Amino acid sequence: MATHAERGTKLPATVEARRLTELARAAGWGDAPEHGIEWFREALLLLGGSTETPLLADVLRWQGSVLRDSGLTAQAEPLYAESLRVATTLGYESGCAHALNCLATLTQRRGEVNQAGELLRRALAIAERCGESRLVAMVEQNLGVLADMRGEAASAVAHYLLSLRSFETARDEQGMSWVLTNLGITHAKQGQIADAQSAYGRALLIARDRGDLLTEGIVQENRAELLLQQNDADAALDAINRALEIAEQRGDGPRRANVLKLRGMYERQSDRPQVALDTLRTALNWAAVGEDALLGAEVLYEYGAALHDAGDGKLAKDVWSTALRAFERIGARPWVTRVRDRLNGGEGAHVP
Repeated sequence: MATHAERGTKLPATVEARRLTELARAAGWGDAPEHGIEWFREALLLLGGSTETPLLADVLRWQGSVLRDSGLTAQAEPLYAESLRVATTLGYESGCAHALNCLATLTQRRGEVNQAGELLRRALAIAERCGESRLVAMVEQNLGVLADMRGEAASAVAHYLLSLRSFETARDEQGMSWVLTNLGITHAKQGQIADAQSAYGRALLIARDRGDLLTEGIVQENRAELLLQQNDADAALDAINRALEIAEQRGDGPRRANVLKLRGMYERQSDRPQVALDTLRTALNWAAVGEDALLGAEVLYEYGAALHDAGDGKLAKDVWSTALRAFERIGARPWVTRVRDRLNGGEGAHVP
């Protein structure tokens, strides 16, 4: 049978928009988020002249997520807000919950954790009422991330395990890889090294099998951090280099900031504090672009540690004081404790 193109006819707008959307979502997780952004724009243009539909609410949200994952927070927020407006107007309840969940990720990134928690609770109530098990799993995961930030490890693990079971039941491998990564982070912070390695290993296999470069890069970053804790410098550097390659390939500012933070840690552990300072200055610039409050504070902490190792104790304390205020604002209690310890003259434990 001849295709539409072979017959010289156009696909209906909604059909073409769906096709562009599938291409855009794959590109957003892979090596070409800039193409994904453009294809989403084309899909929105196709849908813009028609009646508002659930598909429009979804495409607005998906476009926002590609922008968010590329560090373009300010551009993502109005798309999420418009998605919420369209979904609310239509009575599209699961669309409302999805949009609230996405808005929560932005408020969390900016360090507004109380507001993020409220948005997530609203999203969870709607998702449960709709019987949207995958959406419930996504929200439970994000509640786990908030708990982990606050140092509430048991609560974080409980949320993650609920989320993981739902994703496993649905055979949703992408969701599984997200939760496994976050579960590994919490295990690592608790010193449960074997559990962390197992979670990262599973997540990495899924991400590679799916061609999900975004998730692969995040897993590599967290593997590198764990390896640095274990003083396995060579293996850590391999993971850092792979994560940086992915971040640069994707043009991903926040991920680049985090990888450069890890490279600075590696250089500091290798007794090259001056090199680490240069690396961490660049990391600070990238963190500011992505509006990631926790990441920015973590890079500041590492920058202070490099200054201390380079012999500038006074400036190190000034930097740590700035980092402390940031950690206090976002309620990152484990970090608050450790930075105060450094300011009071202690060495402080390494914080993942």
